[in-house]
Amino acid sequence: MIAGSGKGSFLAAHYDWIVAAVGALALAGAAAYCFLGGGVEDEIDEVTARIGARSAAATVAAADTAGYAAATNVAKTKSRANLVVAKAADLFASGKRLRCRNEVCGRATPERFDGAKNLVCAFCGFTQEVAQAEVVLDTDGDGLPDAWERKYGLNPNDPADAAADQDGDGFTNLEEFEAKTDPTDPKDHPDPLDWLTLTPPLKETYMPFVFLAANQIPSGWRCEFFDAKQKDDYGRAGRTLTAVIGEEIGKSGYVLKAYERKSVKRAIKGSVNQTEVDVSEVVVERKRDGKQVTLVRAENRRAKPAPVDVQATLNFAREGGRTFTVVPGAELTLCGVKYLAREIKAEGKRAQVVVEAAATAKRRVLEALEP
Repeated sequence: MIAGSGKGSFLAAHYDWIVAAVGALALAGAAAYCFLGGGVEDEIDEVTARIGARSAAATVAAADTAGYAAATNVAKTKSRANLVVAKAADLFASGKRLRCRNEVCGRATPERFDGAKNLVCAFCGFTQEVAQAEVVLDTDGDGLPDAWERKYGLNPNDPADAAADQDGDGFTNLEEFEAKTDPTDPKDHPDPLDWLTLTPPLKETYMPFVFLAANQIPSGWRCEFFDAKQKDDYGRAGRTLTAVIGEEIGKSGYVLKAYERKSVKRAIKGSVNQTEVDVSEVVVERKRDGKQVTLVRAENRRAKPAPVDVQATLNFAREGGRTFTVVPGAELTLCGVKYLAREIKAEGKRAQVVVEAAATAKRRVLEALEP
């Protein structure tokens, strides 16, 4: 046998490597135990003590455990995963939602409760008992319930489809869901009038001219009108317009329909005598809608024109934002749908405009308080 060979000689020659390997295994076990809920610091101290004792008893130099100790410093600090907690009022948080029982709303609202533990709708504020609410699952948190998305061929795991317009009608899938319309049918979409508002005050529109006189001619009567906003042939302010029955009055868009000669007797100021005053009337008709207005003869050219229409300002919050100035009978187009402003009136301090869909005759009353 060769001197120095054998099991004892092998251990003596490699004792430091064996001690280091055992230490490394012990440290790895301690780290695993830490993450499984064990006492990290106690385990590390115990292993370090055993390694130190064995190294002191050995005839070889103790293994350098500084590297292992540095590696285990991480284990001494417990790590925590960052938790994202969605706010109750966050409309785009995923997870369980409850269906609002308000018939006007009916949306899938995140869980939010009052002091009595009743569900409060994040959209309309309607309060209801939780037992009455319908549980709605919204996996991707886009505001669209999973069942509704599957029904119309959308992806319950893709939040981007809420802002998409599946049928190309100008309304997003989320808007279609909230309006309870079919996102795959371009003819079934939210009512554009939901984005139309009335901005007060109402304003009156006036005739473009005043009626001044009527002169008899062989064929009847030629009536004389004065438009203060036009200029005459010499560039001076004001233009005189004339017309016979059936003719348009200048280019005003009004046609003279009738003339009636009238007069009344009025007392002369500071006298007991009376004088006869010409109060003749004409009827003019607006060409675009057939509206007729009766005008009484004005005393002079400075007389104020008669009111003809009430005018309203409507604002549309889609298509980049649009403003309409309308009078009764005016037509406006919203998202490709034609509407008519049927009535414009004031009820006390409240202004009202009745808007009607040209195709269906369905009406909506827009209201606002006068300033």
